[in-house]
Amino acid sequence: MKLSYTKSPLTFSEQVHLLQERGLIVPNSAYAELKLAQINYYRLSAYMRFFQDDASHCFREGTTFEQVIRLYYFDKKLRNLIFYAMEKLEVYFRTTYAYHTAMEPTLGAFGYTKSAKMHDLEKHASILEAIRRDVDRSKEVFVTHFFSKYDGDYLPVWMMVEVISFSTLSRLYGNLRAPVQQKIADSVNLNAKVLAGWLHSLTYVRNLCAHHARTWNKLLAIRPMVPRGNPAFSGLNNRKIFFVLSMIRYLLEAIDGDEYDFRGELMRLLAAYPDVPLYNMGFPEDWKARTLWVESKEEKM
Repeated sequence: MKLSYTKSPLTFSEQVHLLQERGLIVPNSAYAELKLAQINYYRLSAYMRFFQDDASHCFREGTTFEQVIRLYYFDKKLRNLIFYAMEKLEVYFRTTYAYHTAMEPTLGAFGYTKSAKMHDLEKHASILEAIRRDVDRSKEVFVTHFFSKYDGDYLPVWMMVEVISFSTLSRLYGNLRAPVQQKIADSVNLNAKVLAGWLHSLTYVRNLCAHHARTWNKLLAIRPMVPRGNPAFSGLNNRKIFFVLSMIRYLLEAIDGDEYDFRGELMRLLAAYPDVPLYNMGFPEDWKARTLWVESKEEKM
């Protein structure tokens, strides 16, 4: 039998008092109230749990409000780091999908509309409907110009990829048949099935970041596939964010290792927050010695 919810709302001052009753050290109540006015108590509670006893919700001895806030801001900066890197990956995969499908003689400019070239007809119909919605919502001038000048219900692929969501792009790629699917995967030295799984996972993580959801100490709902025979990913927990960080590092290096120092940015963030436990994010003890994370000669220059 379900219970009725009877908890009453608390003022910011009462929220601080509740935390103090549970053993949290709050040296500056005014500062704590200010932060609780800026950041919802319930959002912060996800970070508080790390410092609490599971049964009683009491804080471990010596835990301060500043420790909770630092953990929150670390996670915020980690999300920003991931989101910035994701922009580069999104632009690349939009470009690569458009190029390889357009250049394939059996596909061409509107090949993405051809059901015979897709794995699953039902999925394809659903994807086309998603594309129509994305195109209808678009305010881009080139969309209006195209449909005012040309007949047809769809944009050519090189226009279409610029207005659909990354989620729709991921679904398009995942439902594409070989050999075009593998040609796209070859551009980043991956198996097509692995890349399809990675794009799905990256879509999920991108949405976490876009909606300011927690990434630190989180079990990912969509597990990325582990590429076989790649020691950089062997033994990693693919339900933790370090696996995704490794994916991003791998893909950025495959695309253009000189454009963005993702490794350096992550190292600087971790150095600024040495008190943040890495094991909660799936970092193995030897992570710095793994191929993906060893500083290259180019990065040292």
